[in-house]
Amino acid sequence: MNTVALSRWGALALCALLLGGCASLRQTAGGWLGLAPAPAMVAGLDYVTQNRLGVADPACDELATAWRQDRWLPNDQRAGLIARCGARVRRVLDAREQDQELDRLVSEAWDATIQARLERERRERRREQVRRAIAQAREEAEARNDSAAEDAMAQLRERMADAHILQVLREVPDQPLAYAIGQPSERSMKEFLSCLEVAYPNEGYEMQWEGDSLSVRALNATMPRGDMDIDTQFVSVWNTWMLKSLSVAELQATNAQDRFMLAQNLVAGQCYDVDGRL
Repeated sequence: MNTVALSRWGALALCALLLGGCASLRQTAGGWLGLAPAPAMVAGLDYVTQNRLGVADPACDELATAWRQDRWLPNDQRAGLIARCGARVRRVLDAREQDQELDRLVSEAWDATIQARLERERRERRREQVRRAIAQAREEAEARNDSAAEDAMAQLRERMADAHILQVLREVPDQPLAYAIGQPSERSMKEFLSCLEVAYPNEGYEMQWEGDSLSVRALNATMPRGDMDIDTQFVSVWNTWMLKSLSVAELQATNAQDRFMLAQNLVAGQCYDVDGRL
């Protein structure tokens, strides 16, 4: 057998070994021929996963086809395909990671927005509850104040109706009180003197009434500085009893402004603070 025949038989034997499935011999022969099998995974992903993730790249497609066909590739070609496919896979994975990060950030931002809205609504509900509580407390306080004011007004009217001065002046016609000519106040003369009696109880009265002139002295009125007489003088002018003079002990008010100020100070606590009438 000549050399050419032996070479042919050697090549056929080598092909038979490569195609026959002997892995070690196949790998050894592939190494002699500069061939290597297509990898089952590139950049950590198999071809099914690559397809599911949308890795569309000719290099990846060629490697996937060679792997499914169990076809060996020249080392240089195989390395180039793996490099290009791996770069594409990494770009897809990076983009997917960025998308996931963006989704996470959007989700966190949305959650923060929802939480902020819920917190804002909670604060608004709390403010509304506080506002209603304050309004209710104010209404209750006003109701109590109104009730107390009504009680105080009723007590004042009752005490004024029982004032002894009304019996003393029962024959004197009542008219609005005035501090100056032509300026009637909200009280009548008898109401004013009744207020003085309620504020400062006394031991009796001295009264003189002659036509348009009236003088009334409250004897030993109980006042903060002791018992003192309160002297009042009136003159009937234009259907009013004008307060001509008002004096308490040595304090005497003769002009309109002084009479008004002294009179209001005397009745402020017992009458004006209750009914608000000047």
